Parts: sequence; C-alpha cells; structure tokens
Amino acid sequence: MSIYPYLRPLWAALAVSALVNLASLTDSMTILMIANVINLLCYAVVAFVLYRLSDESARFGHAFPARLFSVALIGLALVCTAFNPENPALLNFLSLLSLAGSVAGLLSEYYMYWALDERIIPCAYNYPARRIRWCFYAPLLGAFVASPLMLIGQAKAAVLLQCLTQFIPLILLRQYMQAVQAREDDPLSF
Repeated sequence: MSIYPYLRPLWAALAVSALVNLASLTDSMTILMIANVINLLCYAVVAFVLYRLSDESARFGHAFPARLFSVALIGLALVCTAFNPENPALLNFLSLLSLAGSVAGLLSEYYMYWALDERIIPCAYNYPARRIRWCFYAPLLGAFVASPLMLIGQAKAAVLLQCLTQFIPLILLRQYMQAVQAREDDPLSF
C-alpha cells in the first residue's frame, strides 16, 4: 500500500501543532484555550491518519487506539475546564486527565515512528534506518533539558526550547516523506 498520501496530512497536522504551541509563550488564557482546541483538532487528524494506516503493521495498529485515547482524555480535560476553572479539586483532576492523555500520546508517537522505521529496509526507502526515531527522541530531550530551566525560574526560555524541539520531527518527517515519495513514484518498485 502507498503511504505517502497519508504522510502529507500527518506532516501538516504536526506542523500546525508545532506552530500553535508557540502560543504557550503568552499569558492569555483565551489564546491558550484556542491553541489547545487547535492542537486537539491536529491530534484528531493524526488519529485519522493512524486509523487509515492501522492495517499496514501491528505498530500502526497499536498507535491508533493510543492516539484516540489521548484525544479523548485531552478533549475531556478541555471541556471540563470550561465548566468550573476555579475549583482546585477539579483542576487537579483535569491535570491528571491531561497527563494521562499526554502519556497516551507519547505511546502513540512511539508506535507510529517505530512503524515508519520498520518500513525503511523492506520498502527500500533511501533514508537511514533509525533516523525517523529521532522524531520521538528530540521533543523528549527538549523537555528534559527544559526542566532545569523551569526550576530556576526561566519558564519562557524552557517553553521556547520545548517549542523549538518540536520542529525537529517536522524536518526529519519531511525527509522521510521525500524518500517514500521517490520510492512509491518509481514504477519498478510497486
């Protein structure tokens, strides 16, 4: 099956999400809420792409329900935030919901990038094996490096660093897409 048509909306959703995450540099709750809703829509697009690819491999099959669970939990947290944002108990619960949704999203990304990686050699893509996995590693490393910045009170610098590391997967995924397109457009290969 040709996967390139599904990689384009995946890349577009990740690009919009990375750009929207720059809104976290502001202190406006309205802008942050709008950014979260747009991010949720981007995650829904990623879930749809994973649904379409779920028959391609077991890893894609695992990535779809994890992403769906992530979208549901984060969406529930956003909806509940609108009802009573002043209640401390509710805010703690919503934080836990968001955390669980983020963990499910990480699990989904793990499966997705490893599924993309396992296609490189059998499909003979002109792309180095295991490089696409850095789409998963780079944002995690950015978060770990940003943690000490948060602890010393440099919140804006930490958020900016995390946002910048989200652009690394866009570059790597774009290179991967070019390799997939070149291989799938070759009439002798498929």
